[in-house]
Amino acid sequence: MIRVVHILNQFFAGIGGEDKADMAVAVADGAAGAARGLQTLLAERGQVVATIYFGDNYFHEHKDEALAAITAEIEKQKPDVVVAGPAFNAGRYGLACVEICQALSEKLGMRCVTGMEPENPGVGVYRDNHNDQVFLLPTAETASGMARALAALATFACRLAYGEEIGPAAEEGYLPRGIRRLVRVDKSGADRAIAMLLAKIDGKPFTTEIPMEVWDRVEPAAPLADSTAANLAVICTGGVVPWGNPDGFKTYRNTFWRKYNFSEVKSLEPGQWEAVHGGYNVAFMNQNPHYGMPLDALRSLEADGKIGRGKLYPAYYVIPGNQGSPAVMRRVGQEIAADLKKDGVEAVLLVAT
Repeated sequence: MIRVVHILNQFFAGIGGEDKADMAVAVADGAAGAARGLQTLLAERGQVVATIYFGDNYFHEHKDEALAAITAEIEKQKPDVVVAGPAFNAGRYGLACVEICQALSEKLGMRCVTGMEPENPGVGVYRDNHNDQVFLLPTAETASGMARALAALATFACRLAYGEEIGPAAEEGYLPRGIRRLVRVDKSGADRAIAMLLAKIDGKPFTTEIPMEVWDRVEPAAPLADSTAANLAVICTGGVVPWGNPDGFKTYRNTFWRKYNFSEVKSLEPGQWEAVHGGYNVAFMNQNPHYGMPLDALRSLEADGKIGRGKLYPAYYVIPGNQGSPAVMRRVGQEIAADLKKDGVEAVLLVAT
């Protein structure tokens, strides 16, 4: 009988909703919450030896501590496989599931499986990791698909625990990670390429060997008729943050944004602000943070009454955009847009790197 540890957030562990989102990592012996359903589906094949759960807010605000606690518990329980989720369309939960699985794979060599709706922002991070020990199964958008999701996770977890060879994503049903493997086939690459081209010309079905990501086409908004009449805010993707990087941005693949108040700040003084970004040499930005967040120019325009109804929005938004997953950046954009609309902001200056 295989040993399984199931990792859940506070809601699916049956502890509570948003009122419990700040709870630290906790452990229950055996199956708790949704893990009871997983145990039923495992039946005689396996046992859920522990359920690890956490608050969504706590995980993302204390990520290092949360991952350390979860890793220590996994070392203690010595499972054959780890199941995380399913997270469905819950973005914070999905990101946590992927990051936990990645950490357990890297630190302990664990094989892990999670599940979520394909548009969940966690999927982009999963694909960016290219980890052949972590698998993500597609689920329904909401928890109405719980029974089907748990059935798929139970079956897949058993296969991982038994050490079975897992085939390509298209055959096995998990979401692809962009991992390429050498496979011996009967036809040369030239012959296969010509066959695909002829099939495409004839309108026949074919499967590409190197799928390309389809990028969104976004229609630009109409230009401002009068910049002095619009409430203006600033978004920075160059990673300019208060000195010391208080929120722990990484130099690449960030999954969250922050908003910093600068209502009383006239200019960004070197030594009080810095750039956190792995896509360029930040030395020049650290010498003059205005290269990435042009507050000096904006204050001048503000003083002249040329922007933002005579006053700039009192905070700026930032995320270091290096190697950002399109799915994550889409989610970040939606969250920032919602926050801007809530405060009546009508125009945005996007400062690129």
